[in-house]
Amino acid sequence: MKPAPRATTAVDAAFFVLVVLVPLVWSKALVAEFTLPKFVALNTGLLIAAWAAAARPDALSGGVTALDRPLAALLALAALSAAFSDDPRISFLGRYDSYVHGVWGMALIAAAAQFAARGARGREEFPVRLLSWAGVLVGGYAVIQKLGWDPVFRIQDLPTGARAVSSLGSPVDLGAYLALLTPVLIWRADAERGAATACALALTVGGLLASGSRGAMVAAAAGAGGYALMSRRDPVPALRRALALAVLLVTGAAVWASRAGASASDRGRLEVWKTALHLFQKRPWLGWGPDGFEEAFKIHRTDAFIAVAGRDHYQAYAHNDFLHVLSGLGLAGAAAYAWLLAALLLAASAAFARPANRRLAAALTAGLIALWVNLELNPVSLEVWTVAAVVAGLLASLSANETQRTVPRAVPLVLAVLLGAGVYHTARSAVIDAEFKRGLKAHNAGDLPSAKAAIARVRLARPCELSYVMGEINCVTDWINADHTVEHRLALLELADRDGREAIACHPRLSIPHYIAGNAARMHYDLGFKNRLTDAAREFDAALALDPKFGPLLDARAAVTRLQSAR
Repeated sequence: MKPAPRATTAVDAAFFVLVVLVPLVWSKALVAEFTLPKFVALNTGLLIAAWAAAARPDALSGGVTALDRPLAALLALAALSAAFSDDPRISFLGRYDSYVHGVWGMALIAAAAQFAARGARGREEFPVRLLSWAGVLVGGYAVIQKLGWDPVFRIQDLPTGARAVSSLGSPVDLGAYLALLTPVLIWRADAERGAATACALALTVGGLLASGSRGAMVAAAAGAGGYALMSRRDPVPALRRALALAVLLVTGAAVWASRAGASASDRGRLEVWKTALHLFQKRPWLGWGPDGFEEAFKIHRTDAFIAVAGRDHYQAYAHNDFLHVLSGLGLAGAAAYAWLLAALLLAASAAFARPANRRLAAALTAGLIALWVNLELNPVSLEVWTVAAVVAGLLASLSANETQRTVPRAVPLVLAVLLGAGVYHTARSAVIDAEFKRGLKAHNAGDLPSAKAAIARVRLARPCELSYVMGEINCVTDWINADHTVEHRLALLELADRDGREAIACHPRLSIPHYIAGNAARMHYDLGFKNRLTDAAREFDAALALDPKFGPLLDARAAVTRLQSAR
């Protein structure tokens, strides 16, 4: 017999936070208004889940799931790769305003999958209903946003016909999220025929169209086709046919991108793929580290990519999941990732073998197929990965054997302590980010004392965050240009110098800190300190070794060369 449902208020609350709040939460008080609140919510939802398991041992139970070993292997290899990366700090913590490709973000997403696999046994339809209604809210808002009414987010350019972003902040992320959930909404409309479910499906598809994401539309087509095949008889052969359909659609999209008349975006994507393969060849075993793609790409980006995207464009993702894993984690990480995908396919086959679960399993599998198709063309954001992890966990729950095994209480207690620290850190990060935004607003309003005080507090709290360093340097440049008092200018230049030194100490193998230090030395030279021109040249050269084709950096070094020649 199937295990009896083990509903608890805390488990349901954790599902609600992960499935509903993570996609919907945002805050205009922050600079990272669409991402940092979601990271706080993800940590909070998992803390609630760990607390539920610690308080009631049978709240999360079940034997070994299909995801346990491949997820553990992938995380272990990611940590090893991070330890040998060019910047372990970023590889472990993840980049600011992304938080998904570092080891910490990967571990949280893996934990979400494990929670769903163990917290939904016997009652999988509850989180699936949460998934569907969250998709309706996100998709419905995207529709009205596209129509020119944006009462919540008030993104100024949307009334002119731009692509909708809803609560995700990006049309690509919005499309990926709704493509993942489209098969779930189709399942709801199929199982509960009526006006309400039909309207819900229409709003989700309408939001997908409003995103304007071609990759997401291809992915949604694969998911819908996959559900149509797998929800009928003989589901296991249908799974093979659904995968064949997905491969066909991805191949068609790649051929479309390679046409002579393809858009600049498509041509740029092809150049990114070529560079990702080159990065893998440079470091084939452990790669460049989690979230290390952007810095590695700077060194090896091609002239053809610059011709399409410009001299100033950076690239943080490979726009293909396998190429991203290969370049970031090497062969070892790619093998673990392939193991994870194979485990999901085996879980789907096992779930199909149970007639009572077949259509729900088909919807969840089709959603993951849609995600996979999208990952061949585009990166996805933290909230998309979180929802995908819950979907994968639910599929593992449907396929699990009936043996119940209570999770030892020590495990959730340890996790609760770690997640409590994570909630504190992310909440404090949100407070600091809000302070930084207040400083920027004061700067833009001309209130320099308030701006300086706020930004100084932020830099004291987060001296190694390059986004804050760059923000302060930009403000310092404006303040120097506005204040012609030599004494004040010197004080500001000392601040810029300090920023450069601290940034290099935190990130010695990244280009941006050396670029900051070079600009600070150059500003000193402009104020009469002629000996600083050599310092500027040295730092710009160090930056160019790590980013040899960045337009502003090349211009800055050329200007220093002209000054040195004129002396």
